[in-house]
Amino acid sequence: MSQTHDQTLTDIVIDYEQFDEMRDLLEDDFQELVSTYIIDSRHRIGLLATAVTENDNVNGFEIAHAIKGASANLGAVQMLELSSKLQEASRANTINQYESTVKQMMAAMDTLEADIQKYLGLS
Repeated sequence: MSQTHDQTLTDIVIDYEQFDEMRDLLEDDFQELVSTYIIDSRHRIGLLATAVTENDNVNGFEIAHAIKGASANLGAVQMLELSSKLQEASRANTINQYESTVKQMMAAMDTLEADIQKYLGLS
């Protein structure tokens, strides 16, 4: 049974200061980093959905941790918050109660991708 764990999610999708720092650091490789982040994160969100369904807290923790680290590097604030929540749920062996958080993460990823494309002038 899925419970709702919907706390207020920040309205900040991207920390543009962090985003720009990473862009300045990586220069020509930045676009590839962003593309890889989006593709990998979408794949990992699918794996998180499976972890929730199967109550696989060990893999859920590892997957959420990977998303959290990548999101922090890029300044993806909502993704960072949601992955932190799922990491903590896995640590408490309650990931199976966080189906709604995975759905929030899917929506946050859509918003993030659109915002990045707009910010970089790709849309």
